[in-house]
Amino acid sequence: MKWTNTWSGNVGPDFVFKEGGVLQKQYFPTNNTDPLITAHYEWLKPFFHHPNYIKVDGKPLFMLYQRKPGAMVVFHRLNELAQQDGFPGLYATVGLSKPHAHLLPMKDEKQERGFKVMMGRTLGHKVSNLKVYDKVVSYPNPSDWAEGRSLEIPSWCASVTASASQTRAMDIVGIISSFDNTPRRSLEEANLFGTGDPQEVVENFRKNLHSAIYYEACCFRDDKVRLQKKKQDDDRFIIINAMNEWAEGMALEPSDVYGRSFLETIRDTKRSIREKGCR
Repeated sequence: MKWTNTWSGNVGPDFVFKEGGVLQKQYFPTNNTDPLITAHYEWLKPFFHHPNYIKVDGKPLFMLYQRKPGAMVVFHRLNELAQQDGFPGLYATVGLSKPHAHLLPMKDEKQERGFKVMMGRTLGHKVSNLKVYDKVVSYPNPSDWAEGRSLEIPSWCASVTASASQTRAMDIVGIISSFDNTPRRSLEEANLFGTGDPQEVVENFRKNLHSAIYYEACCFRDDKVRLQKKKQDDDRFIIINAMNEWAEGMALEPSDVYGRSFLETIRDTKRSIREKGCR
């Protein structure tokens, strides 16, 4: 059966908003005096000031889902408001759909060439366009290319000498729990990732999570900058792209399919690395 309820957003080819078919209009303010930006900061403010909110060097962590030029007016104004609010600013990250060359295994030369081409396209303007961000969040796009692959701890990580000479990248490791956007795509255009047997999906998630945590915790033995920081200012992150977006199958919350498996896997994997250490 062919899906017919293809979702195409609320913006046409000429980037003009199309009335009807959406619950709420989406747009970027065109100037930093727009009162909606200030109103949005007022909504964020209690979270930023909460003691459990993640901060790096006193800056609240703030993530832009994608690199959109129109978002910069909003971001710069939010950053100003954060400074007026007593923070040094915002610790900004931006999401990029790209695999990790240092964590994903390459199976053959053809795949490796394709991967490098994709990386070049994604990061071609890294210096000019990304220096406003503190880090980028990199996660494999849920496509046929990524299906069946899992993150692996780099071979050099096992060597104390090699790991001590490695430079930490500005990437934050991103992980996908599962993905299925058939509810809002035609069947031919939909992507399915990690949607097989629930036990296999959870096991693949566990492998990715273990590699990512171990990489951040153990693969840079002489990371003096990090070691000198207070725990609350640590800039090592792993992001799980599971925003409880049920329409795309991205969720960590308990369900009738997975139970509490995803949450239990996070707990158990962290505990295992903590108990075994960097071995």
